[in-house]
Amino acid sequence: MRFRGFEFGLMEFAGAFGDFGTLLPFTVAYITICNLDPAGIFLGIGLTNICLALIYKLPLPVQPKKAVGIIAIREKWNPNLVYGTGIALGLIWIVIGLSNVINKLVAKVPKCVLRGIQLGLGFTFALEGISMLKSNYLLGIIALILAILFMGSRKVPISLIIIGMGIIYSIYTGVFSISSLKFAFSVPSFHTPSIYDIVYGFVFAGIAQFFLTLTNAVIATIALIHDLFPESKNQVTPKSLVLNMGVMNSILPFIGGMPMCHGAGGLAAQYAFGARTGGAIIMEGILEILSALFFAGSIKEISNAFPLAVLGAMLIITGFQLGKVTTDVQKKTEIFIMILTAVLAVAFNIALAFFVVLAVHFSLSKGLIFLKNKNRKQ
Repeated sequence: MRFRGFEFGLMEFAGAFGDFGTLLPFTVAYITICNLDPAGIFLGIGLTNICLALIYKLPLPVQPKKAVGIIAIREKWNPNLVYGTGIALGLIWIVIGLSNVINKLVAKVPKCVLRGIQLGLGFTFALEGISMLKSNYLLGIIALILAILFMGSRKVPISLIIIGMGIIYSIYTGVFSISSLKFAFSVPSFHTPSIYDIVYGFVFAGIAQFFLTLTNAVIATIALIHDLFPESKNQVTPKSLVLNMGVMNSILPFIGGMPMCHGAGGLAAQYAFGARTGGAIIMEGILEILSALFFAGSIKEISNAFPLAVLGAMLIITGFQLGKVTTDVQKKTEIFIMILTAVLAVAFNIALAFFVVLAVHFSLSKGLIFLKNKNRKQ
């Protein structure tokens, strides 16, 4: 069914599940280790997805802020510290978004560096996916083979098939029982992080997250959107993405929402599994809101019961989708820059790779100009 630019068919619904491989691990860890309220997390994600769909009409989902998540989970932060970090980053993104600095910055990033970031993300997702396959090689490889065979099909909703396979496996092995589902209405509680939570969270996690968000959630996401949906170039800009992240992170922590951002991985995942319009994330958002309001008590159990190997297969496909768009780099120097960016991104992190390679690219460009001028003089 098509309605005002939105598709609500089976393939869009299948695409809505595409980013669960990147979404579920962090949300479950936040709930289990940091004691965040499941209702608040899923209500925040759901409301944001629906708003983004209505604004852009594209499958542009949100993802957890990974640097904040890793630090918070490792250090076992309390909920208010997590919420305070989100608010700090939200306010900073609003300030940056109200200027035109971000548009000018992204416009000057060389294409080969953009492609290197995307390739590095692709390898990162694929390696994480391979690691998840270790939990059950047979199940994971079957899911991966099915995903490869039907990836790109507009008739076979492969993500629904392999997710269904994972659910059946969990029930068959006794890891999960439908009778254990807890149906009860719940409303997220209101949270008020202190100034200490906001400042501490920003200093110890927000600064690292800022540069990761700049590269992955803004630069890489904009490049992928314009690759997959070239007609959206004037609608989806770095400034608009930054303001989105500013608003969502300034408001949602008060109802228990985790720090969130855009991400090339989420977009690539949903596109790979069939999403082509905002209808996918409207359906995803509705599922998340219903889960928050009526199944908050079961979210942790459901997520923990789902086979990691199936999520791993989905991450590998997401990595392939991200890497696929890098094939348009032709010149030897640019290929070198792209590969160097990807290697550094995998070995260290995307933000470090971005700044190091920009310096290398600038030096090479200056060197080539110098050599050309020298040859002309001779």
